[in-house]
Amino acid sequence: MEALAALGPRPEDMHASGAAWVFTLVVGIGFVLVAAWCLTYAIHRRDVLPLVMLGSGLLSVGLEPVVDTMGKVWYASDNPWVVYTGMGVPQPAFLVLGYALFWGGSVYVGSRFVLNGTSLWKVFATVFAMDLFVEYLGAPILKVGVYYDFSPFNVLGFPIWWAFVNGAAGAVGVWLLIVLEPRLTGWRRIGLLPVSATAFGATHATCAWPVWVCLHSNAPHWLGYVAGAYAISMAFAVVAFANSEIRSRTSASLSPSDAEPQRRGVGTAHPAARAG
Repeated sequence: MEALAALGPRPEDMHASGAAWVFTLVVGIGFVLVAAWCLTYAIHRRDVLPLVMLGSGLLSVGLEPVVDTMGKVWYASDNPWVVYTGMGVPQPAFLVLGYALFWGGSVYVGSRFVLNGTSLWKVFATVFAMDLFVEYLGAPILKVGVYYDFSPFNVLGFPIWWAFVNGAAGAVGVWLLIVLEPRLTGWRRIGLLPVSATAFGATHATCAWPVWVCLHSNAPHWLGYVAGAYAISMAFAVVAFANSEIRSRTSASLSPSDAEPQRRGVGTAHPAARAG
């Protein structure tokens, strides 16, 4: 039986390309600009939510070594400014700052759109597309990291099942934020810090575990593709569940005067959005 490359040695002799410095610089500048905007927003609007969500995304990076190990991802140890090494995998600065921007930013911005009537499916599709861009730029093109050994649905150096799961993680984060935000006001907003990490960890564990098992066993390739198909299917199921929950909450919170235009097919913004 053809094996999935049991554990396989990590490509520890991999070296980062010179473009890694450019990649790090671009991500770093983006982080500084977004952090400055969050601070300005907090001061002028007296709302720390964007700043809290930036921190929420930053906390999520603690889970990166886990998914790197389980999904067989490696980052070159000579990437600029390796912040720490987790489970033996180097974690460079662009990854740490990128998590804050991607998982904090996408969840916050996505929640604002959903509260104003955008479908959660559009958020899922947007995060999916963004993830494809970032993954292909970072791994196959700039070579700051690599997906090593076999992984199902690997297209030109990136296993695309990851993008479906990451898109679902963003959608789950949006759902959690919408549910919890009205309950935590003022200084209690700090309680939203675990949102991004919770969404990321729970979604990856729910969707990707069969792939992880296959990648770390002597299972045949065909079973790896079955596991990858499960991960993609479960990603859609998770988004469908979160979307239905948001729709239920929105319908339940509509006033009688709002309900009539919705029955006629006219979109109505979420009460929290109207209040903002």
